Amino acid sequence: MKETDKQIMDLCWSVLPSAAYLTGFDQYAGKLFIPSNENVENALKRIELLRKEVDDELQEKILDSLETMLLFDEPQPVLDDILGSVYAHLVKEGVNKEHMLSLLSHAEEALKAAAERFRNRKVPVSVKVLTLYRLDGVNGIVEAVKSATRSDTLKKKCDSVRESVGIFGSLFTVEGFDSGEFEKVMRIFEREGFSLEREAFYPRALSKGLDYHETPEELEAKATAWLDSELPLFRDVTDKLAEIYKCNNSPLEVEKRINSRLDLVKVGLVKTTMKLRKVAQPLVDRRVCRITRKYRTKVVETPSYLTGTIPTGAAQFFDTFTRRPFNVFFQTTDPKRDPDRSVAFLLNLLVHEEYGHCVHHSNSAVNVPKNVREIAMIPVSTSGPISEGLSFNRELEFLNVARSIEEKEKLTKVERDYVKLMDGYGGLKLVNHELEFATRRWRIIRFLRVIGDVRINTGKQDIVDFVQWAEEHANVPKSSAYFQLFPAHEGMFPGYASSYAVLGQEILEMEKRINDEERRIKFSTYLCSIGFPPRRIYRRMLEEYMKKL
Repeated sequence: MKETDKQIMDLCWSVLPSAAYLTGFDQYAGKLFIPSNENVENALKRIELLRKEVDDELQEKILDSLETMLLFDEPQPVLDDILGSVYAHLVKEGVNKEHMLSLLSHAEEALKAAAERFRNRKVPVSVKVLTLYRLDGVNGIVEAVKSATRSDTLKKKCDSVRESVGIFGSLFTVEGFDSGEFEKVMRIFEREGFSLEREAFYPRALSKGLDYHETPEELEAKATAWLDSELPLFRDVTDKLAEIYKCNNSPLEVEKRINSRLDLVKVGLVKTTMKLRKVAQPLVDRRVCRITRKYRTKVVETPSYLTGTIPTGAAQFFDTFTRRPFNVFFQTTDPKRDPDRSVAFLLNLLVHEEYGHCVHHSNSAVNVPKNVREIAMIPVSTSGPISEGLSFNRELEFLNVARSIEEKEKLTKVERDYVKLMDGYGGLKLVNHELEFATRRWRIIRFLRVIGDVRINTGKQDIVDFVQWAEEHANVPKSSAYFQLFPAHEGMFPGYASSYAVLGQEILEMEKRINDEERRIKFSTYLCSIGFPPRRIYRRMLEEYMKKL
């Protein structure tokens, strides 16, 4: 590793100790960054000093990303950091008394420091809401720690942390929030108004934090064009299914028929996913992209304390820098959020989270090519667009493979196994229609996310008007448009909601230039095996690889 790379990595871990532990640096167990004004200012000074030593574009962009993350001056990130770090510790080592006591002590310090920063500031109601969604999550996971330990000392520390969470949360109370149900939050915004007050920060978040070269206006224009081209395709498959179901051809009615056809809620959503992945994973490995033999992913039902920020599903990566990296795939089943309820939607979620995100992490961590540097694996804000983009496009890749099986005369064993399972769910052809409906619906959601992300962060439109527009323009239910844009994505980082569509569409355009399946599989494997470099560097790597195919 270059000397400057080492210095950048050390700096990143000092600011992101929870990410260091998550990715395999166990010496950071029990530690959190304390977001006091002094610590933030010191970290920013270190970044400026290190800029004088940078050797190349990758180093510069990682410093840009880290700096922008530090400048994202809102209260909810401290809660995300606590929640994510406690969960990472539970997954990796259970309740380790020494580490957990240290971690919870750091959590109290972090909450106190964040409270000092925001105590005398006027925080927008919309940002308060983003914070409130995370309070229950932190309280829930701390209670889970308390229930799992016999240590009286640790139990007392859990009670102390919950008290600190209550004090912190009291700075952001909003009348009528309760558990953040859609209707209640909409009434709050209708009563109090909506403004994120990010107009000045948003362009920097896009350019420095996420490595987008587009202006907000250009992003909205791109997404609007993509949405308008996708809507007719969605209407076509909606009409086909309406004819099959003999029902009204509204997307809402068709989706109700898809969800009710097998009543998977009673069967068990996670149980159904486990059946699907047994046949989907070999099919992906043969027809979509090669999966490392060291691939390890655990499927879990999203714990209640995480559903506020994981309305449908998510993936989390562990031990990236070790010899045994692994992943957790969260599947949300809580009816108060936005869970998937049918074979088609569960399959689409599985493909996105596992065979997009999780394979991307595992392939990159295990089989990193020589042209990928370790600092390209640090989970800073520029990494989001890469994994989200390729996972978004993976949904379409899988749909195309599933549909090709319908026309194939001689099937392989992997394909026969897939067809056999689909026979139990209504047959391959029907499931493929439903899968296309799910895939195109999610494509519409991702394009809407870009439009909504731009509009609400620039102050062009508030969330109440946006979800109304999304329902009228794209037939997406208001509650779905809300949960798929606001609580999780806008709370994480401005611009992150846009990360799914933009790079995904660029990858799609590259793949259209490949007319041979084996070459496409090689390309799809390469693009999810080269880490998480910033977007413009990643695109150049893909273009260079295309020339060699």
